Amino acid sequence: MSKLVSQHFVLDPRPDYPLQITAKRYALDKPTQNDGHPGQGLTLILLHATGAHKEVWEITVLSLLQRVQNIKGIQIEDVFSIESPRESAVLNEKELKEHYSEQWPPREYAKAAHIFLTAGVDKGARVDFSRRRLVGIGHSVGASAMFLMKELNPIVNFEIFIAIEPGISLKGNRHTNVASQALTAWTWLRPDVWTSRKSAKKSLQSSPVHSMWDTRVLDLFIEYGLRTHHAAKYDPPFTFNGVTTASTKEMEAASYRSDELVVDSLTAYAEVTQRKPVHVIWGTINDVKSPETRDLLSDTSAGRKPASVRFVENAGHLVVQQQPEAVAEKILDVLLGKPAEVISKL
Repeated sequence: MSKLVSQHFVLDPRPDYPLQITAKRYALDKPTQNDGHPGQGLTLILLHATGAHKEVWEITVLSLLQRVQNIKGIQIEDVFSIESPRESAVLNEKELKEHYSEQWPPREYAKAAHIFLTAGVDKGARVDFSRRRLVGIGHSVGASAMFLMKELNPIVNFEIFIAIEPGISLKGNRHTNVASQALTAWTWLRPDVWTSRKSAKKSLQSSPVHSMWDTRVLDLFIEYGLRTHHAAKYDPPFTFNGVTTASTKEMEAASYRSDELVVDSLTAYAEVTQRKPVHVIWGTINDVKSPETRDLLSDTSAGRKPASVRFVENAGHLVVQQQPEAVAEKILDVLLGKPAEVISKL
């Protein structure tokens, strides 16, 4: 069976933009029967949720590419997962403290992704993405950033958009406020320091949130979502050689405070749905959003016209972490043009 292989990229756009941008390109290690001429297949662009990392998609990507191998009529050339520069905490530590200590609006992720995708053939991935058939796939705040990219020039021309549990809502809405309060409380209360990666994994396995994750995705978080604790730099006896989350609580909480999630992103989403096919994927567990919040994004009277709405069973807002293979199946259904299933109000 084919395995997933990756290439790592670091794009340094300074001084034009203060943060370095990292990404990974994924493909299978063995050619498939559907391989055609370069540029004919789809290129998937992935943007992750707050507190995640670019590798969070790996189980989904592997499952998707393996499924596509034996299906005629569809070709995925490659997949790029672009990391929010805030999650690249070690690489951008000084700049984040200097420029973004109290704020992290989704537009910053949109800017970073746009810079990477328009860098040209001499920088970053050294790919002319304007010649690719692009599919944008965003999870939570990653979906917000994906739609906000429409404001930036040159235009990144996505053929299809897939928004997974999009972090988009309506300002002042009662259900939005409840979700924001829950996310804020969880951010400040979550554990974020452990003596080692091994102890972190043991602790998170018993967490009410992380215990619902696919074990392979949790392993990826332990490997890529943690960093050496800041106190490791001190001399004994003041050193602490433990680990902490790459994404700080302060910056996670700051991202939820941004009006760009509940004003600008909603406007951008509505405008994109009127011009391009936008497919929305929800989890059936309403742990962050309510059915009313979910329905806002399908309100045609307000100009929000998704091409389809699909559901992943036994998953909530962190559906990519909880049911990565089921997410791959839904993405493939979209790419194959399969009709969405009819589900009664949940």
